[in-house]
Amino acid sequence: MKVEEVVLPGVGRKFTIEVQSGDRLVVVVHNSGKRELQYYEKGEDDEPTAALDLTDEEARELGAILAGVLFHPEAVGDTQSKLGAQVFEWIPIPPGSPWVGRRVGELPLPPGAHLLALDRPGAPLIPNPPPEALLEAGDTLVLAGSREAIEAFKRGLGKG
Repeated sequence: MKVEEVVLPGVGRKFTIEVQSGDRLVVVVHNSGKRELQYYEKGEDDEPTAALDLTDEEARELGAILAGVLFHPEAVGDTQSKLGAQVFEWIPIPPGSPWVGRRVGELPLPPGAHLLALDRPGAPLIPNPPPEALLEAGDTLVLAGSREAIEAFKRGLGKG
C-alpha cells in the first residue's frame, strides 16, 4: 500500500491511498472536519467511480470500524506476527484523577501509543475521540501500541 499526503492550503489535507490491486482511495480532510472519500478504479484518473461525503463523526466511526476497535477479526499469518508486538489496554480514569475535566488532546501520548476510543459509562463508545473531548470520572481509555509506549503513557498519566 502506498500513501501520499498533500496539504491543501485553506482546505485541509488530501491523502491518496493506492492499494495492492492498483485501485486508489482519495480522502480529503477539510479543516471543518468534513471528509470526502473518492474511489478510483485502476487506470481511471479523471472521474471517481464513487464518491461519498462524511461528517467528522461518521468518519471517526468508519475509522474505528476499519481499525478493528468495534470488531476484531481473527489475525492470521503476517498480521498475527505484527500484532504480537502490540498491545491493547483499557485504562480507567477514576474519580479524583487529575485528568477529570481535561481535554483528550492534553493526554501525554508518547510515540507508539494510540488512543483508539473513549468508553464512557451509559454512553455509546466514542471512537477516535476528538482532541477537545473532555474526560470524565469513570471514562475508560482504549489504547493500542507497543508495551513500552503504553507503560510510558500510564506513567505520564499518573503525573497528571
